[in-house]
Amino acid sequence: MKNLFNFLVVFLILGTPAAANDAASVETEALEIADRLRCLVCSDENIEAARDETAEDMRFFIRKHLTDGKPQDLVVHLLLAQYGDMISLEDAPTPTAENEKTFSLVSSALCFAAMAFYIFRRSKNFNV
Repeated sequence: MKNLFNFLVVFLILGTPAAANDAASVETEALEIADRLRCLVCSDENIEAARDETAEDMRFFIRKHLTDGKPQDLVVHLLLAQYGDMISLEDAPTPTAENEKTFSLVSSALCFAAMAFYIFRRSKNFNV
């Protein structure tokens, strides 16, 4: 009976997730999360550098959930659910050569269409 009790205690200890009680580990995890998120009010500034009330609330939210023992990904998903996808720096579109080529092609086509319309309008005789 005693062996069974010891087995259950060891199983419960190993089966429970480790809580993030260490202040240094919570701080490093909070900084890692803050580097991945941007402030809603400040323009493209991460929330650790921003000095806005919203950024302060987000920093408090992150540290509170990390000290409760929640993993980083869960905290990020909770923040994205609360504030929306606008705060994520990872999903920000990055300019590529293909995007630039598409933009220049579309702008050239629009300029050509505007010139063709202008020439067409000038060549008509509108005698009313």
